[in-house]
Parts: sequence; structure tokens; C-alpha cells
Amino acid sequence: MVITLIGYRGTGKSSVGTQLAARMNYDLVDTDREIEKQAGKSIAEIFAEDGESRFRDLEREELLRQLALDKIVISAGGGAILDPISRQAMQGAGPVVWLQASVETIVERLRNDESTESSRPSLTGDDIFNEVATVLAQREADYAEPASIIINTDQRDFSSIVDEIISQLSTGGAKA
Repeated sequence: MVITLIGYRGTGKSSVGTQLAARMNYDLVDTDREIEKQAGKSIAEIFAEDGESRFRDLEREELLRQLALDKIVISAGGGAILDPISRQAMQGAGPVVWLQASVETIVERLRNDESTESSRPSLTGDDIFNEVATVLAQREADYAEPASIIINTDQRDFSSIVDEIISQLSTGGAKA
């Protein structure tokens, strides 16, 4: 089984993915980190040097490669759901868990993450609060489409989120 974690950056995909993979004895793949390893540069550098379109191509290729594996938790990049082929492949590979958080929570998490500026490019050029609000609104339907489980991560510890995911997986999950 492949479990794909989706959601905007800062919703907890990497942290939840690490704990979920460990609890299930699955491998964990963070597609953004894999892309950076293969490209030999950060996502921000890929955006600046090669453009967003090239990054999205790399993202789709990496995601499709990982979705073909088994016993894996995939922490998908925040924009991986923009590609219809990727959304369909996620659904076909196994449960898709959409981690949600409020704009305020995401902004707070991004501001507290020292790697945000160096590794995560601005998507709109706007201030962080307006960017998160705008991009979340634009992507909501694309996140909802493949999601089989939806979990809000606001003011929750990662262990309780993992407990909820495992519980929903054991009962077949449900769209909220």
C-alpha cells in the first residue's frame, strides 16, 4: 500500500510522514527532498534557474516513480496536486491523506521554519499571509479531489494526527 500525504507547505506532511512511516514500518519519501537530491539544488534554485514549469515536471516524474512502490508513505510537495495525472495516480495507488491547517497556523509554522526562505520560493511575490490565503483558496478543489482522508492539524501534536490516520485507515477512511 502507498499512503500519500498532501497539503499546503507547513501543514505537517514531513513530520507526520516520519512518524506514520515508522509506526507502520513503511519507508518514507519526501518528494521535494528527492527532487533536490536529483537536481543537486534547492527547490528555490530550480524555480529561479529553470522555472516553475520545469519543477512541476520533475515533481510529477518523481511522484509517479514513488507511487509505483509498495509499503511507502509519500510526503508530496504542496503543489503536487496541481497536475491532474498526479492526482489520478495518487488515488490509484492507495489512500490519500489531506492535511489541512488554517492560514494563521501555516504562516506561524513557516515563520518558525528556518529553511523556509532558502528552500521554498514565493509563489505570488505577496506577503506570506496573503500568499498562503490566496494559494490555499486556488488549490482547495485540487486537494479535495484525490483526498480519501481529511485531517485538520491545527494545534495538534503529530502523534495524535498519526493515531487518527491509522484509525481511519483501519476503518476504510472517509471523506469529511
